[in-house]
Amino acid sequence: MSFKRLEPEDFLLSTDSVVAGAFAGGSSPSTAATVLNAGASADYYTAYGGTDSRAEVFVAEATKSAVGNDIAKQVVYKQFANIIQGSSTATLDIGSTFTAYVIDRARFKQSIFPSSFVLNSQSPQTGSANVSFGNAGRVFSSADNSMFFYPDIGTALLTGTAGTYSTGLITAQSEEVITSNYVFVRARNAEFNYSQNPTFVDTNGGVRFTDFISSPQTFVTTVGLYNDNGDLLAVAKLSKPLKKDFTKEALIRIKLDF
Repeated sequence: MSFKRLEPEDFLLSTDSVVAGAFAGGSSPSTAATVLNAGASADYYTAYGGTDSRAEVFVAEATKSAVGNDIAKQVVYKQFANIIQGSSTATLDIGSTFTAYVIDRARFKQSIFPSSFVLNSQSPQTGSANVSFGNAGRVFSSADNSMFFYPDIGTALLTGTAGTYSTGLITAQSEEVITSNYVFVRARNAEFNYSQNPTFVDTNGGVRFTDFISSPQTFVTTVGLYNDNGDLLAVAKLSKPLKKDFTKEALIRIKLDF
């Protein structure tokens, strides 16, 4: 086993966005015709909120159609105002009444990919000039402000009162930003040609074979990453042994995702 200190230029931090269908089987359109399937979580939920009167929160199961559980719609309004604006007494941009469509949290990872979102044939404007930021993260709206979409919490607010459920009503893709740390380990021609394996030397400490002196070679199979205290932090295995001698140099790229 041989050691080499890595330099700052041997490290590179990179981020990549991974996008996939948000619903069952990697589907982008919602697959459940009712909000709840027997023994499974929902694709999405809806609730009606407003500043007066009453509202319905829909809870549908596989054995029955959507039914209403009456609660004060002011409570729903205040809940969303608190989540989106940071205060239950705040006024929402959507207006005095809305239907909220909330994608089940298990259906997406970090957020919903903004430009993939379609609700009942409506889409928000998702250009860089159309985004704003609030308590709930990014905010996008439709051109007529009848829809406000919050991709970081998987929620859309629509003007109106009719919450409905149907297969394909929502199209959405889950988005996850993966941070990768690349470590480049360089083996120069004069490095890593000798092994500390006991079989390289005899009982007197001499090199066992003359070839090990005049023409040594090793086979790299594993790279370990250590800190300054000598603690092993990560291990990278090569797909096959890499032959190394004085006539060869090697560059091994290690990718750490987190």
